[in-house]
Amino acid sequence: MTVGKYVLFIFIPLVLQTSLFPHLSLFGVIPNLVLITTVCYGLLQGIRPGLYFGLLSGLCLDLAGSGILGINITILGLLGFGAGYLERLIFKGYLVIPLCMVLAGTIVAELFSLSILLAFGWRIAFLSFLGATLLPLCLYNMVLTAPVYYGLKKGLDLIRERRLKVGA
Repeated sequence: MTVGKYVLFIFIPLVLQTSLFPHLSLFGVIPNLVLITTVCYGLLQGIRPGLYFGLLSGLCLDLAGSGILGINITILGLLGFGAGYLERLIFKGYLVIPLCMVLAGTIVAELFSLSILLAFGWRIAFLSFLGATLLPLCLYNMVLTAPVYYGLKKGLDLIRERRLKVGA
């Protein structure tokens, strides 16, 4: 897959995450569509594409945000790689695996971000973080996993069909 197609699958969730979903916050949290897309992409495409997608989407998310540069690159690269590792082990028609992977990915990403912020001297109460941020974010991300997973699967299938028509 070329970089242009990576950008297509990163640009739409990134724009939605940074422009539309701040107005649709649920319990004060904004879903991480880029994380959901990265995990789903890795599950559908494999290790290497998942890793590349995660690194590129993490870079884009870091550049679009105002946080510490490198947090999203690291965590999304690892999540893309990990989800890609499971690609051969799962049946792609079931939604249970993407839901579990997005849940685990959200928890890992938020705990990693929390630990980095704590290392830089931020004072965050863990129980408050758990109840006010992590739990609502996990629920919000899981609700959005099904449409993202099936939409991404459909988009990748369309690209594959077009490639076969051009090659035939």
